[in-house]
Order: sequence, then C-alpha cells, then structure tokens
Amino acid sequence: MLKLGYVLLVGSVLLLIGYGGYELVRLLWRIAGIPSFLKWVILLGAAGLVLTLAGLIRERIKEARGAGDDDRSDSGA
Repeated sequence: MLKLGYVLLVGSVLLLIGYGGYELVRLLWRIAGIPSFLKWVILLGAAGLVLTLAGLIRERIKEARGAGDDDRSDSGA
C-alpha cells in the first residue's frame, strides 16, 4: 500500500514537472526575438540538464540501495 502511494505521488510530481516543461517550451517557441537556432540550442541544453539530473538521481538511489544491503549483511555477521 505504501509503495502504491509513493508511485502515485512521484507520478503526479513528474506529470506536473512535464507539464511545466511543456509550457516553458511553448513559451520559448512563441518569443519572436530569438532565432530558431538559439531556441534549439536552449532546448537541447535543457534536455541535457534534465538527463544529467535524472542520471545522478538514479545513481544516488542505486548507491543508497547498495549501502543498505551492505549494512544489513554486516550487522548479521
């Protein structure tokens, strides 16, 4: 039951972040003073930032799970 709650909470936060990102992209695309090339560069940079943050979070979660497993095995020895 707790895992389902976490999944729903994280899912809703991700949807909100995705919608906010969509609105920012739409706003950026409507601005007339910025050349198209620069718009694409900004979008690619933002995508790179998001992927980097997601990778760092994923690695941190893996480390935390690995450290938790190590602690359990050491305490039993």
